[in-house]
Amino acid sequence: MAQLTSTQSGNWTASTTWGGSTPADGDTFIISQGHKVTVDSDTRTTNGYGDISVRGCLHYATNGQMKINGRITVQGNGSTDYSKTNGVSAQDFTEGGSSSGALLSATGNSINLEFVGSNSDQHGIWIENISYSSWKFVGDSYLTETTLSSDTGVADSYLPVASTTGFAAGDWVAVYNGANQDYRVKGDEGFWVHDVDSSNNRIYIKKFVGPKAIVSSTPTARTIVVDYSTIFRVNYKIIFGTGSNRNVKTITAIDTSTNTITVDSDITGTIGSGVEIYETGADKLHLSGHIVRRNATKITAAAAAGTNTITIPDATGFNVGDKINIDADNDVDTNWDYNTEYEIQSKSGNTLTLTTNLENDRKEGALVINIERHIKIQTLDDNQRCFCYVEYDTDSNRAGTREIHLKDIQFRKMGGNSNNNFYRGQVFVAGYNSDYDEVNAASNSRVDFQSRIENCVAIDSNAKSNYTGLNTRHTQGLIVRNNASINTGERGYWQWSSHYNTQFVNNYGTRNSYANFANDGMYDLSEWAYLYMTRSDDYGMMFHHNRDSNPIHNIFSINQENRPFYGYYQSPHSVFRRWHFDGFRYMPYNGVGSGSMTFQDSYIGNKWYKQVPGVYTGYTNTFGVVNSGDYFAENSGPDSRVKYDRLSGVVMETAYPCWNFESDVLMEHSGAGIRWKRGNTKNWYHFALGDEYYSMGTEVITVPANVTVTIKGRFRGQSSSGWSYPYIYARAVRDSYANGRYLTGYSGQTTNLTSNNSNVVDSSTTGFHDTVRFDDAVGTWQEKTLTVSPQSHGYQLVCGYSLDGDNEEEIGEHTNLDISFDTPAVFKSKHDTITPKLVGASKKRISGRI
Repeated sequence: MAQLTSTQSGNWTASTTWGGSTPADGDTFIISQGHKVTVDSDTRTTNGYGDISVRGCLHYATNGQMKINGRITVQGNGSTDYSKTNGVSAQDFTEGGSSSGALLSATGNSINLEFVGSNSDQHGIWIENISYSSWKFVGDSYLTETTLSSDTGVADSYLPVASTTGFAAGDWVAVYNGANQDYRVKGDEGFWVHDVDSSNNRIYIKKFVGPKAIVSSTPTARTIVVDYSTIFRVNYKIIFGTGSNRNVKTITAIDTSTNTITVDSDITGTIGSGVEIYETGADKLHLSGHIVRRNATKITAAAAAGTNTITIPDATGFNVGDKINIDADNDVDTNWDYNTEYEIQSKSGNTLTLTTNLENDRKEGALVINIERHIKIQTLDDNQRCFCYVEYDTDSNRAGTREIHLKDIQFRKMGGNSNNNFYRGQVFVAGYNSDYDEVNAASNSRVDFQSRIENCVAIDSNAKSNYTGLNTRHTQGLIVRNNASINTGERGYWQWSSHYNTQFVNNYGTRNSYANFANDGMYDLSEWAYLYMTRSDDYGMMFHHNRDSNPIHNIFSINQENRPFYGYYQSPHSVFRRWHFDGFRYMPYNGVGSGSMTFQDSYIGNKWYKQVPGVYTGYTNTFGVVNSGDYFAENSGPDSRVKYDRLSGVVMETAYPCWNFESDVLMEHSGAGIRWKRGNTKNWYHFALGDEYYSMGTEVITVPANVTVTIKGRFRGQSSSGWSYPYIYARAVRDSYANGRYLTGYSGQTTNLTSNNSNVVDSSTTGFHDTVRFDDAVGTWQEKTLTVSPQSHGYQLVCGYSLDGDNEEEIGEHTNLDISFDTPAVFKSKHDTITPKLVGASKKRISGRI
């Protein structure tokens, strides 16, 4: 084994590149500054080459293959010159340049890097945190792509493209700028293909997450009768029918009493009952030349376990020998650790025959993703512990010169090295890297390139753990788009620590043992959108520290073993828009340390459990396939700090205005369970979710000293037995959940003190707990009144309804609480709630949702 140092640019295998020596098995290498060494053939040796230090450029071209038993380390020049002359930086790698930086690069196809190394090694790719150390692996696109042939605007119903070849109805397509894009522009968008017009090169689209209605009878002129009309709005643009029957219309009126929709022009073609109607229209502007990429397609007919064929709408781009991922979306399989990777043995038309039988049923519409890529970075067995690491750096001057572009790469069986958390990822991009500022790009090399990870696949990590997925840490200005993370460990994607100006869009994740996606912090001009996450063990999606109310929208989280969503430390009143939840055991979780959250205009049904009666079901008419006895979910699983005897305010509450897209339905989830109402009414339906003594309809009131508070509530049950009546409760937020217990004589006091207790009234620290229970309210409304005695000191009052655990499968009704003071308040109450409050004076309702 020898160490070879480049003496000039040239081919890897040429002895002239290395001063007369020819690379041999086990040799180590230094690529000198300004030299470009190119690998364009199969150079794999028996044991692999040793360490490669890149101070110039190591470039892999088409057909370049290499086996490496060592580490590729990219070490730049450390320059502090960030200026540019005539738009070019002398510090970026330039062949022959005596001061140029370092670059690991690849372009083309059939490029394969095989790494070997044990857990004691540090083998793989390492990009140093030194100025002008860059990594650009840009493979040719393996999946079907085209470009926009002209600009498109907001609300446009189709994409004008150069070619529609390979696109079909049901495809998931991403539209984006494949070149540098200013980090402040969030231009990516995702759609489902509704129909393809090949004669005019148009791809008709429907919203990534949006409503669907069914035509009930043949339309007449400009009116359509549908099964549910409240899921649409006036001015929505809708699409229905295909080919010569395709209609794109704008809604001008909706009669919800007859479910009749009126549109802006006459309906053409043959549209009969059963035709599906969707919302269409882009939400963003897209420019001519932007890429339209086919991220996934769908199977057109159910495929049973034990069979080995599937049919897709267009098999263009799917080749014999390709590995594909077939999403395990089959309604009844609730676990997460299912094999989804299969190989194509043959294809006939649009039917793919697999080399092995399906291990689980697949239903019509299951996603199919081709996971082949033109660049492969992999280890050869489960025992190798090699990794790809962009070293952590938050110096914006230095890090801004590090340009990262990973495109169309398959990372397989990488990661798992336990010597450091950073060495465990299939790929781990840490710290700041370059972003693109269109105003200053011409003069400043720190902002002249947009770093991005796009169109990559991370699959089947070794020694799966927290860190073995497609991970980033504390990045700034990074785009992560059109990727798939499959069976990569505990977290498919982990955005570790804070992330700034991030765009995370059109990504897919499945079969991860803790969360398909986990984010630790979201700041500045960021966006998370057009995501499809399925089949995780614990949590589908995890969001933390949404400090700038970033747009988080158009996301599928389905068939998650436990919870589809976990949020913590969100800014109060964070809004998540257009989500689709389905298939889960436990409700989406809003942590006790968060403010209230809102899922606006979103679908949350659950085919695994009994559906809530009287609420639009949508998308499927099959419910209760796992448990037909429990409503909506197995449990709510709230924190014990939101029990009614411990609660300090409105916490762990989530609102779903326009529940399941319906314009007049509001649903709220709290510790106690779910409540919902239709229209502008004070009356709510409710049921518990298996947890006892949690609060529902919580109110927080500032009560002045020496004021009597009167609280009135109404309840009625729908069945006569098998459950316990709820309470109205009121308590002072003073001594946590002790509520005056353990006070009298320092012994023997183990029950709550009430507001009229002498030890409570004159104390500014001792709390109280008053309750009244309903006792005769089946089929008719019963009203109960709870009177809270005046206290010598002002305090915060928390009150609400408390449901018993055996209300789980019993639907009841309650009204908003009516709360009044016996003397006028001299100031308004201050609330932190998820819906508006009314504030008044004596004998008037001063609080409560409307």
